[in-house]
Amino acid sequence: MAEYSVVKPFESEQGKFTPLEGLVRSALVRAGNFSPSRIDGEVMMMMVELANRVVEEVRRHPYWTGGDIDYYNDPTQTREVPDMIMIDGLTSHYLIQQGSEKAMVFLQMYQANLADVLWDKYRRKDSKIGNDEIIVSVTDGGSNKNYKPPYPDDETNKLLT
Repeated sequence: MAEYSVVKPFESEQGKFTPLEGLVRSALVRAGNFSPSRIDGEVMMMMVELANRVVEEVRRHPYWTGGDIDYYNDPTQTREVPDMIMIDGLTSHYLIQQGSEKAMVFLQMYQANLADVLWDKYRRKDSKIGNDEIIVSVTDGGSNKNYKPPYPDDETNKLLT
């Protein structure tokens, strides 16, 4: 995956990120019940609110290392959130707001894509390409005593087995 993948390069004006209004059009087309040429001001303002919800979800994600992101105030603004995350997030939140039967499918796709894209960016923050192993350490010893690592005994200072 490239560091900056712009979904709509013709709208980004050779920038790294697409303005919100272009992302909104893509989200509404994916939702399947809107013509992108018929977006009125009320729908666009609702999408600004939904975009800010996506921004907040990215901020809180454990793989996000890009610092604080400002909320959108205007549909012409860009934010340093990958385009695919914004489109998937806008689509899923719009479908939830509309009470669509497709909402849960799009929400699952959005959450999976959010984790995958941010994990990839997190792994490559030190210029490495590709994935490393995920290492999980059990810090409480686990539930099976056979798998517990040896710990020194407080009284005898010997290793327990």
